[in-house]
Amino acid sequence: MKRNYEALLGAFYGKYFEFKNMKMSNDEALARTSNDFEGVLKLGEMENAVIHIAIGNIILSHTRTYYKVKDQLIEVLNSIDLEKLQLETSLDEYQDILERRDMVLDEIDNIQIDYDPYARWYSFEMEKEVKSYFGNIICEDESELVEKIIERFERDCDNTLSENIVVKTTLAELLIRHGIKSNEQIVKIRSELEQFDLNNVGKQLSEFEKLDLSIRIKEVLDKL
Repeated sequence: MKRNYEALLGAFYGKYFEFKNMKMSNDEALARTSNDFEGVLKLGEMENAVIHIAIGNIILSHTRTYYKVKDQLIEVLNSIDLEKLQLETSLDEYQDILERRDMVLDEIDNIQIDYDPYARWYSFEMEKEVKSYFGNIICEDESELVEKIIERFERDCDNTLSENIVVKTTLAELLIRHGIKSNEQIVKIRSELEQFDLNNVGKQLSEFEKLDLSIRIKEVLDKL
């Protein structure tokens, strides 16, 4: 009996978006999904091919990916056992799977490479997430507003230094824009930004992101 590869694709994508709905970064959601389907990979060549195609499609929707993940994906897709795959699928399924594989291989080189192994929010993604949450949150007072935002992004801030400093910088910008400057948390954020050293983030940020962040931090400190 032929196994349903389209259902497998749907299950993989569905699990990925479940993790995304849990406020995980793109990289972490993909890593968690891949781990959940690790056992499925061993069921057959069809499962191996389809899951790695799904991984590739998701990576293509991201802005960049860790270089080892990209290299491993290319290696796996190029080493699919075509004879086994033919035995496990119909002719139409076989051809469709190969077309999907070739599309991933053709486009994967266009993805920007990341050299830091930590699964994390990238700078502009983190900034966008903070702004979105800030715009949708409803609070009684300024203190509650700041506390809820800090609580929402506490896990991300603890994950990497780059996520922490982008969250704090973006939050400070938003508070200044809304005339909130006397909150106790603002004092803590100001102190953190003053002590921050861009050299400590290593490869978590690109050179462009470091430059952009340094300008933003300077502007924030000038206004506080």
